[in-house]
This record gives sequence, structure tokens and C-alpha cells, in this order.
Amino acid sequence: MIITNAMRAAALGAALVGLPAAVAADECESMMKSVKQLVDKLDPTAKGGNNEARLCAAFGEGLGVLKSFRIVTDECLDEGDRRTEILAGLDRSIRSLQSQVDRHCE
Repeated sequence: MIITNAMRAAALGAALVGLPAAVAADECESMMKSVKQLVDKLDPTAKGGNNEARLCAAFGEGLGVLKSFRIVTDECLDEGDRRTEILAGLDRSIRSLQSQVDRHCE
């Protein structure tokens, strides 16, 4: 599936862009680190192997992690154009991954 590269690129890109701006408060820093660790460990193809059902479950889990990252980013980033741009990018990545999961998984 093509989903792996799209999801990892979106998640890692968002983590790298969003993390520096979000470390203003201790609570935000802690949440961002926790979610970033989940993103870094995310490898749906390793979890799913060649089993289509397990792959779909793993990609669904990955989609949930991306959505969690979006929520944390929304809460932690300061208002402004950069925040709007990052959130819009995350929204596009989530919609793209969701459509791919919908297409390949039943």
C-alpha cells in the first residue's frame, strides 16, 4: 500500500514543524513529546505484515495518532499564520490518509 509513505511523511513533517513552536508551556511540551514518540514508533507495515486486515487496523491506528497530533498542535501552537498553515497541512494529510484507508480497507 502507498499509505505508509504518505502517513509517515505527513506525521513526521508535522512533528518537525510543530514541535518547536509548541514548547512554550510545560504541559504542551510533555504532550507534544508523547505524541511525537508515538509517531516515531509508528510503522503500520511492520505491525500488519502481509495480512490485509491487520494492515488496515494498523493504518487506522496511525490515523488516530495523526488526529491526536492535530488536536495537541491546535491547543499548543500560538495564534497566527504559521499555526493556521500547520493545521491546514495536518487536515490535508488526515483527509488524504482517510480516503486511502477508505479505499483499501472495508
